[in-house]
Amino acid sequence: MGIDLELGDVFAAREDFEACEESGRGCVHDPTCAEAWRRLRDLGPYEFEGCRRFGRINEIMALTGMGYEAEIDQSLFGDARPGGDEEAQRRWREADLRWRSQTAPGRTGIPAFKLMSNDRWLVSVREIDEALAAYARVPAEQRADLETDDTWVKWLAWLALARERGGFEAE
Repeated sequence: MGIDLELGDVFAAREDFEACEESGRGCVHDPTCAEAWRRLRDLGPYEFEGCRRFGRINEIMALTGMGYEAEIDQSLFGDARPGGDEEAQRRWREADLRWRSQTAPGRTGIPAFKLMSNDRWLVSVREIDEALAAYARVPAEQRADLETDDTWVKWLAWLALARERGGFEAE
């Protein structure tokens, strides 16, 4: 199983486009959702192309304090279920967002589970900031050694870009 990462602003624009398409009424936004999505995609790479399996990246993130092992909190959905009336659908969307955005209380950085499955996890700018701050505290010699790995260098560049573009989605 491979995991695809997409920048937060591109992901959000795609979601808006799909919502307008599914509405059956057509897009009434200016610019249209399709144009907004295309513009963001045309800014340059919007998906991480360094790898699709993140075991080694998770190992290095744990080693450097950028990430951590944690259990997924399955209770975040509560009694919300897909479908139903408008209120039920709203509760489901909120529960889904809580679940996909979850972190472990008292921990900083990016939870490893977000890079271990393609469950549409959302990695926030705050999580990225915490991870990059942890990496900045790693001794320079250790960073220099880690940065001989091309995939790791691409990952650091991706995090810096994702920080500026609203985080990212892992699917």
